[in-house]
Amino acid sequence: MSSVGGDKYNLIASCHCFIILLLLCCFLCGIVKSAEAVSTNRVQRVQAIVLGDVHIPAGVRQRMEASVGTIGNQLLEGKTIHDVSAGQGYYEGIIQQVFDKVLVGYSVSKVTIQPGNELKIFVNLVAWQDKIESLSVETKVIGMPPVVEKLLLDDIQGIEQLFEGMLMELPVAASDWTNGVVKHTLNDFMSQRAPEFRADFDVVVDKNTKVVIEIYPLLPVVRTTDLSMRSDTFPNVALLTQRQDMQDGVDMFVGVPVAFVKRHQEYIQQLLERRLDDKAEAKAWGVHTNVTITPGERLAVMCRSNSKDYFLRFEGWADIGRSSEEGKDNSLRVRGLVGRQLSSQDGLFSVVEFFPQHVHWDWDVGYYRNILPGVRGNVRYDFKERYWKAGMKYDFAPKWSFLYEYRQQNSINEVAFRYKLHDFLSVAWVMDNHDYWLRFIGYF
Repeated sequence: MSSVGGDKYNLIASCHCFIILLLLCCFLCGIVKSAEAVSTNRVQRVQAIVLGDVHIPAGVRQRMEASVGTIGNQLLEGKTIHDVSAGQGYYEGIIQQVFDKVLVGYSVSKVTIQPGNELKIFVNLVAWQDKIESLSVETKVIGMPPVVEKLLLDDIQGIEQLFEGMLMELPVAASDWTNGVVKHTLNDFMSQRAPEFRADFDVVVDKNTKVVIEIYPLLPVVRTTDLSMRSDTFPNVALLTQRQDMQDGVDMFVGVPVAFVKRHQEYIQQLLERRLDDKAEAKAWGVHTNVTITPGERLAVMCRSNSKDYFLRFEGWADIGRSSEEGKDNSLRVRGLVGRQLSSQDGLFSVVEFFPQHVHWDWDVGYYRNILPGVRGNVRYDFKERYWKAGMKYDFAPKWSFLYEYRQQNSINEVAFRYKLHDFLSVAWVMDNHDYWLRFIGYF
């Protein structure tokens, strides 16, 4: 009996706990729903929209809307929609008075609030009478040579329209609203068109407004230059007559931003090439110049001028370890080569050799032909000793050449492997029927 009574008591206690938990859950759900209801009845976001039949640049409009939005957020955010609706006229009046005081060049004719969780504020503006009727824009490039100035002005073509779009028909008194917007827009324009330069501007605001834009280079800039001039078809010393003119052309880019030189590298190379190619003597000799620049604070310029029609070279030979021929010491010699290209494959040439130690000279006239890519054969006649010579040259690597020569007079076969140390000196290992030795060849 007591057991039955205890079970009955436990069952009743469990029911009471369940009922209490159920009521607690209902209470909590009611609180959440009440909070949600309160939240949905409050202003959560304020958006400002500027209206009016007036010219307002997009950037200025955004700035105005941000200002009105700030006023609206401080005044209305978090208030209930019912309170905003009840005091709508009051709030509209406050916003109109505050914004009208900070706004210059325009007057606020009407403010309309559209209540809601995302509340909207519509602001109608009226422009003041004095407006910018004409605009003149002057662009000054500071510290740059004419060539760079032209390139830069081509890069930023249309910068005048940038100011026209933001200032034309704007109320004269509203210029203060535009300065920050114009500066930001100008910086974006320069970063896209000419990131190696910065632009500042000065505006004299009136009905006839004047704008002066000044453009300055940004670091790093070219500080020094290193010019090298070479030729494979003419004596390098002959280029000395043109060196100062080319140096003047290269020095124009001192003070120019390195990144700008790199961006316009191809054009600058062509510009320097024409500096020599356009000369009358270059055209007469069929000379074409190839310029390669390496941009940097130290601007390296390699200039190679070669003729497609003629070649004229002077060389100095020095043989080390070679036995004398027939008692004659011919280890030193000076050679002069003159040639005329007949076509892209062949031509005529003449060689004059002078031997200073055992004083005598030779004179050959010959014909050469390009047999294969990198392979040139020749045959020539020695008019002094009256015998034939034949030869071949094979350039099998950028700086390596294989040379062969046969001389009829004494049936000599001469073979050489030549390595070009630089533009002024080569070294060769030479072997003939009787001996082998080293040969140093200097190019003048």
